[in-house]
Amino acid sequence: MVPTAPGARVATGQAPVVGGNAAGARERALDEAMRQAVDLALADLADAPTRAAQAKAIKAIEAKARSLVPRYRTQEEGEANGVYTVRIEAEVDEVALRRKIDRWTSGPDQAAPPPPGTPAVLIIPGDRLESTLAFLPALVAALSSAKVRARAGDVGDGSVAAAAQAAARTSFASAALVSATLTDEGAVRGTGRLSTACRATARLVAAPSGAAAGERTATARVFTDGAEAGHTTCLARLARDLGDELGAALSVASGSGDLKVITVDADVIEPEAISALLKSVRAIGAVSAAELQRIGAGRAEIRVRTRAAAGPLAAALSRDADALITLSDVQTSADAIHLRARLRAPISPQPGSGP
Repeated sequence: MVPTAPGARVATGQAPVVGGNAAGARERALDEAMRQAVDLALADLADAPTRAAQAKAIKAIEAKARSLVPRYRTQEEGEANGVYTVRIEAEVDEVALRRKIDRWTSGPDQAAPPPPGTPAVLIIPGDRLESTLAFLPALVAALSSAKVRARAGDVGDGSVAAAAQAAARTSFASAALVSATLTDEGAVRGTGRLSTACRATARLVAAPSGAAAGERTATARVFTDGAEAGHTTCLARLARDLGDELGAALSVASGSGDLKVITVDADVIEPEAISALLKSVRAIGAVSAAELQRIGAGRAEIRVRTRAAAGPLAAALSRDADALITLSDVQTSADAIHLRARLRAPISPQPGSGP
């Protein structure tokens, strides 16, 4: 079906039904559909290099996709095999989106080169697949946006030892052997759109010793109108996610910058609320890494490495928390944030916002 409203995009979102909560799955699928619609608009308004260079800015836009979709119409929805699917025609506010894009090149949001002394990594292809070679420039751009000095290199045999030696020769403290794969999953039944899945792996090694320094992976799935668009969009999203993972790992390993450790101590009982809280913490721009340390007795503890103090971090978390949860009783101390996190009650469909 062809969109009829100005700025409209047709997008599909999916979410697993957890614990029989179809209403919650519907809301998550709707969030995903709106994010897909905003991504489609971004692809029309900004070229691929610009999107890759502004990975963190795009991630922030995606987190607030609902605010950029003033109206939508549900075309299809339903549950099948434990997955809830929603297909919508979303009217994206392109004027507001264009203002955000313009600030990337003319305002304070413009990405600056990482200063000397920041973490550095030489990115090397782990194989010669076309998907890997297409992925590397996007990953380098995403790492630069995450304040990591990165450069793509090429080592003939792709071995760990050769990668570590190449990094040492070019004054990089570490190397990452990266591989990426694309899978065309075919048409999504009843939508006319194509599903593309992608996965990337990065093996970190220290230079010049070649000692293993960890492995990071990322996966993504997108729904687009064509295979080429699916490949480009999936790899761009994959680069942002893996860039965040590598950036956090390298920052912690190098001890660079003025990073401090803050503990988020949460009163939380629902597993989905824990996941949403962790996602919210990681989405904050000042956070370099966040890991779930402990769960039990109605509490979850998240260890955060960040440039921000507890007060500003708590304020950002309260302001930009995931739409699935509500935060209350937020209190701070020198190195801790105490709060209560609960899942939001399912939202009843409002007149004019459904089919």
